[in-house]
Amino acid sequence: MSPLLAPPIGDPALLTQRQASDSGTEQSGRKYRTAGQRDRDRILYSSAFQRLAYVTQVAAPESGHTFHNRLSHSLKVAQVGRRNVERLQGLVESRKITGAAAQLIGNVDHDSVEASCLAHDLGHPPFGHIAEEVLHGVAQEHLGPTFDTFEGNAQSFRIVTRLGVRTGDEQGLNLTRQTLAGLLKYPWPYSDQPSHKANRKWGHYQDDADAFAFARQGHSEEASAQKALEAEIMDWADDLTYAVHDVDDFFRAGLIPLHRLRGDDSGALAEFKELLLDGRSTEPDLFGGYPVDQLVEALKSPLVYGPGVAYEHTEPNRATMREFGSNLITRYLEAFKVGNDRDSGMAELAIDPDAKCEVEALKALVTVFVIRRPGLAVVQHGQERMIGDLFRWYFEASAPTEDGNRRLLPPGAKERLDKSDDSPEARARVVVDFISGLTEATATQLHNRLSGGWSGQALDSVATVG
Repeated sequence: MSPLLAPPIGDPALLTQRQASDSGTEQSGRKYRTAGQRDRDRILYSSAFQRLAYVTQVAAPESGHTFHNRLSHSLKVAQVGRRNVERLQGLVESRKITGAAAQLIGNVDHDSVEASCLAHDLGHPPFGHIAEEVLHGVAQEHLGPTFDTFEGNAQSFRIVTRLGVRTGDEQGLNLTRQTLAGLLKYPWPYSDQPSHKANRKWGHYQDDADAFAFARQGHSEEASAQKALEAEIMDWADDLTYAVHDVDDFFRAGLIPLHRLRGDDSGALAEFKELLLDGRSTEPDLFGGYPVDQLVEALKSPLVYGPGVAYEHTEPNRATMREFGSNLITRYLEAFKVGNDRDSGMAELAIDPDAKCEVEALKALVTVFVIRRPGLAVVQHGQERMIGDLFRWYFEASAPTEDGNRRLLPPGAKERLDKSDDSPEARARVVVDFISGLTEATATQLHNRLSGGWSGQALDSVATVG
């Protein structure tokens, strides 16, 4: 059981950043939406959310196959997260959840959770985790290990609290405390200690410490590593949605042999195990730390719902995959349980450990059969170089001296540079914000132009994106 972060007594969870510092009532005369609904709408209409349609989940559509992208993934995470809140609140109404857990669930707003889920991938850079690692590495190379460089979750928080644009007199989307708390999957800042978990994942940049303090206002230092229930719901919705829908995508594309694995095909299971062992030998942290044999065994339970034959685009095959996805999502939602600690009476979260291992096994299928394929490795090598080049070129161009050339940067990034203190850290943050906000097509086109590989047109709008 994991302790859950209870809201501070008397804390207005639906207070926005602007209301916290301004006695004005922004919503005067606009009473038809709740605060959570307003948050959801602001995210849905943001340019950062629209960009996700052009950022891939694992692979880009090709050869007639349509895969989930970051936009369709986020929409489904939001649907699953909202349904989980409604399911939990139904259990409270039927008295199957009582006490502190019932009180905590009663304070959760399903619209706010949906908003957090919609926003959870806004900071996802082009080319996914490849770019995340490169941006982190090259920024540290230029600025040293103490600069908190780039992390996708921290970038999502930065977008909604600082970079997003609504009006000319405020930064960010002015979301409520509850929605912001739901985004904080890693509620701590960066640590430059290699052994610290915050060296790998963190929830906000030092630049955005004030926004983080607002989202966590009233919570003690002892609760610093605890997530809000909203964030737990978002995180689980993200995990199970990613696992189920990507397996569906790549089975249909012929890359993951679900039908052979379901049939207890010794050859298929042996291949899966061999691929797991190979991945673990090169990346010890892969697969959530689960033993390989446990992952192979765990896969058998979800595949009971799976297909028995190779996929063809027929009505029976499509129906089977729809049922497969629906059954698994229901299975994993019901594995998410909120109860009360027997000793303290405080609310705690328990996700069924078998379900967690099954989700990790499904994610491992995508990792070993798709992400680690040699053909994709070649593409990823090129993507790594592209992101690294873009950072170096734009960081050099951002210099305020004659060594720089800020005309290379788009107007929005140049405007932020001109308002900065011109320190290397400030310049790097602007460049990281810019590159991470590109689509994959735009990043590729910019790299081609800046490297001289494509002359383009003098009035080409690609040069002024951002």
